[in-house]
Amino acid sequence: NSIWPGNSPDMNPAENVGAIIKDKVEDLMASEDRQNRHSYDVLKTNIEKTLRDIEDDTDLFIDLLCSMRKRFDALEAAGGSHTNF
Repeated sequence: NSIWPGNSPDMNPAENVGAIIKDKVEDLMASEDRQNRHSYDVLKTNIEKTLRDIEDDTDLFIDLLCSMRKRFDALEAAGGSHTNF
């Protein structure tokens, strides 16, 4: 495949960051009291907390950056198709 899939989510670490944020917020919301699980203010607070928590998580961002070579190799081996990233 000579056409590089530039829009591939496998090549976009931001997709991983988004999924991590989503999972952490979902976990926080699930731990809330039942009446608070659908509260806009609680959701906003949990999103802000999650963003603050990962903001300084340099290991997360280093790991994502360092995974790019493996992502390129996996995408090339898959002929531009889906990979496990």
